[in-house]
Amino acid sequence: MKLKTILILCFLLFLVGLSAQQPITVSGTVTEGATGDPAIGVTVLVKGTTNGTVTGIGGDYTLSNVPANATLMFSYIGMLTVEESVNGRSVINISMLEDVQALDEVVVIGYGTARKRDLTGSIVSVSAGEIADRPSANPLASLQGKVAGVQIVNTGRAGQDPEIRIRGTNSINGYKPLYIVDGLFSDNISHINPSDVESMEILKDPSSLAIFGVRGANGVIIISTKKAKAGQTIVNLNTSFGFKEIYDRIDLTSAAQFKELYDEQRNNQGAQPYNYNYWGADTDWQDEMFQSGFITNNNISITGSGDRSRFYMGLGYTSEEGSIQTEKFSKITVNLSSEYNVTDFLKFGFQVNGAKSKTPDAKGVGSIVRAAPIAPTFYDYTDPLTDKTERLLHTMPEFQRAQLWNPLVETYIRGNHNLGVNHRVAGNIYGELKLLENFTFKTTLSLDYAINEARAFSPVVYFYNPDIPGKENVQDRQSISQVKSTEYAAQGDHILTYQNTFDDVHSLTVMGGITTNYREFSLLEGERSELLDKIYFSVPNDNYDKWWLTA
Repeated sequence: MKLKTILILCFLLFLVGLSAQQPITVSGTVTEGATGDPAIGVTVLVKGTTNGTVTGIGGDYTLSNVPANATLMFSYIGMLTVEESVNGRSVINISMLEDVQALDEVVVIGYGTARKRDLTGSIVSVSAGEIADRPSANPLASLQGKVAGVQIVNTGRAGQDPEIRIRGTNSINGYKPLYIVDGLFSDNISHINPSDVESMEILKDPSSLAIFGVRGANGVIIISTKKAKAGQTIVNLNTSFGFKEIYDRIDLTSAAQFKELYDEQRNNQGAQPYNYNYWGADTDWQDEMFQSGFITNNNISITGSGDRSRFYMGLGYTSEEGSIQTEKFSKITVNLSSEYNVTDFLKFGFQVNGAKSKTPDAKGVGSIVRAAPIAPTFYDYTDPLTDKTERLLHTMPEFQRAQLWNPLVETYIRGNHNLGVNHRVAGNIYGELKLLENFTFKTTLSLDYAINEARAFSPVVYFYNPDIPGKENVQDRQSISQVKSTEYAAQGDHILTYQNTFDDVHSLTVMGGITTNYREFSLLEGERSELLDKIYFSVPNDNYDKWWLTA
């Protein structure tokens, strides 16, 4: 009897412990601390997870599947984030206070600045610290997951600009936002070093975008690069490195599995069993095509000031290997700025951003999911006449030759001979004059000049085919091509601003001005296809960056 009682007590204690570990549903109301009004749109999230919800019209929320010992996070723009331990409670009411410091923060809006507390539009500001904590080749990559309503997708290619959509796709003709770098309209920001970015403002709603007209239909991203600041001379050096690789690969068949399935197919078709004498390899084409890419970012900046002048200089070097063999991107950037106060009411300044980048050629990798794993990658072929051995790409089995080549053609041929080089310089000079008591007139002249070159050489590729003697080539001629584009943009902004504050409470800002924008684009390209003796590729002391074509 005593043993039975002990067993029952142990069972009840087990049930109590089990119930304590069961997830619960938590509900409650979130209010504004200053007014007591319901706080609408507050994000309620289980800390450390993606399980969350948003408060409704009455400030109420209900969140299920919450661990009894979890911590809830309540966050909203302009409010201090609140963390509250659940401790097994099913009802949790929260009062949130305003983040006064955040509301007083000054953000860039179009042609001017304003405090967050004075804004009614949807503008999100990202600081330099938030951008710097994610080293990357492009500033946009640092925004991923930080801004609501902004979707950023990295392509995975080395140096490739990520795709960005602000509040979805708004047009069938394109979805790229308008970039404004230090006041200059731009179509991309690949020449900007993330370490030189002071702040980024994302304008998302119609009221914020109206001043930009149709060009701002897909959103506007305003970038302010670092400028000279008052204070002593400071030298800042930072470096970072890392690796990247494709994490979730496609599950493909092994050679044994492929043979089993292919034999079953031939048997169903009434065909003879396939002869695998020359096709005994077990090739993982993903291992052959992909690699673990090394990434490094190195930046140095110098800033300082005198009685009336200040300066800033930043240099950066980025090197990034892609996830595909032979793919590599490199970029050198420079940022210079200076400002001089002639008098208390007149100042001049300039800012220059420059970059040189080498971009890899786009490679097709779709064939790796179709290539038979029984085919070898290379073959060491010995010429019977010269007795010389050379490493040739292996051909595919005859049932695949009409559909695809050896997938490594993309990496070992195009990757070594195709190259893109881009040069870009953008900058401005400006003058600002304070008129009377509350008027300011500012004139800015901006220039953007870019030269983009792409060169490609397509040689005759030889394969080893076990079904024929000697070497096999799949094309009779080789070709060489070169493309050079030049882009030039000039912009002038002349803005008169009136600002005044009444009774230390009411603020008034009136702005008027004119902007002129001129753009010019030219393209020159040429291509030649010829026999081997007409194109000099491997001449003595040659560099693959340069080729000669006779005609």
